[in-house]
Amino acid sequence: MSDVALVVINQIEPIFVSFGVPEQFLGAIRKNSGDRKLLVQVSLQENAAKVSHGVLSVIDNAVDNTTGTIRLKATFDNQDRILWPGQLVNVALTLDTLANVTTIPAEAVQAGQQGQFVYVVKADKGTEIRMVTVGRTVDKKIIIEKGVAPGETIVTDGQLMLYPGAHVQPVAAEKAETGAKLP
Repeated sequence: MSDVALVVINQIEPIFVSFGVPEQFLGAIRKNSGDRKLLVQVSLQENAAKVSHGVLSVIDNAVDNTTGTIRLKATFDNQDRILWPGQLVNVALTLDTLANVTTIPAEAVQAGQQGQFVYVVKADKGTEIRMVTVGRTVDKKIIIEKGVAPGETIVTDGQLMLYPGAHVQPVAAEKAETGAKLP
């Protein structure tokens, strides 16, 4: 008599996605998952535009000592059948959502002798250096905790050619690759 499996049954709806995260995030995951369901987004490796949204359902009870990671499992309804058993996907776990924060493109922040700064465009299209206190970086955007107010225009390209008082010609972000250009 042989113990060879003839069939493997995989559940498609709902489907589970297992993934690992570094041990350093375990405290934040446990804290935030106690308050609410944590959102998980997966995108296909071959087509990042195809995404599916689910929730964190299981936190493993042990850290893998060989990798320093904790295993997690998320549940997806998968009614659109985007996900398939054994498929490799990119996973994003949302630990927290911040409201009413100011973000700017990461490339706008410069390092100076007194700390980090940005060039702010004034009403007369002149520039001034503004020291900033930065927070976390999320998707190529930096949270500005102090130094720039919402609605202010900042320079995102060509900072090496600038000096306090230099004039620029602002360009709308959606129409150009850069935020402001020198005249």
